[in-house]
Amino acid sequence: MTMSSLPPDHLVQYIGGEFTETGREFLNHFKELGQLKPNHHVLDVGSGVGRMAMPLTNYLSKDGAYHGFDLSKEGIDWSNAEIASKYDTFTFTHVDLFNPLYNPSGTLQASSFAFPYEDNSFDFVFLTSIFTHLLEQELEHYTAEISRVLKKGGRCLMTFFIVNEESAQLIHAGQSSQPFFHANGISLVVLPDAPNAAVAYPEDWVSALLTRHGLKQESIHYGSWCGRTTFTSYQDIIIVEKS
Repeated sequence: MTMSSLPPDHLVQYIGGEFTETGREFLNHFKELGQLKPNHHVLDVGSGVGRMAMPLTNYLSKDGAYHGFDLSKEGIDWSNAEIASKYDTFTFTHVDLFNPLYNPSGTLQASSFAFPYEDNSFDFVFLTSIFTHLLEQELEHYTAEISRVLKKGGRCLMTFFIVNEESAQLIHAGQSSQPFFHANGISLVVLPDAPNAAVAYPEDWVSALLTRHGLKQESIHYGSWCGRTTFTSYQDIIIVEKS
């Protein structure tokens, strides 16, 4: 990846910065934790500006395929111009989803939006920093859609802010980078007036949700966000398999 292929800075900051570094990190997680193979058909839920897609261009084979969708039209336009135009197995789709922070004029609701793909289409699905911005009904619906589009035996890598005994203690000790002190239904949020900014969920609730939708939890890899000194990434990573 050359510097000329990097998105403009305002788009890099829109997805939180560290475009190249985070893309490389998660390609390793996809392969080592999620067992991604070069011939897999892959769905990127919330593809942003291609941060995860770019390193996959050098990993997926001609037998594999990548699909990504996002609510940012500018991000999708950049991804189509700079990635899909050069790799014919890569496709990016804009969906006009409402989000009070990222797309306040959106016309589609995340709690009812059907992913634009057929049932049992994908070997591997991933969501990075998406469930950390979805409220309960939205998260429940996305989980159902993930299960629908995954092939039997397919895997999904998803990131969360997971609240359990350890992370709760660190939050209340003031060690967390995310001060989750406000309840919002089952979840905890940082900003009660803008709950989508950062959302955390109880670990047992998430496990029950995944099981309810036919997704067997294979592993969980805790993150550093709450102040842990031993961690895999910044956010918590959960790997599931469609049973």
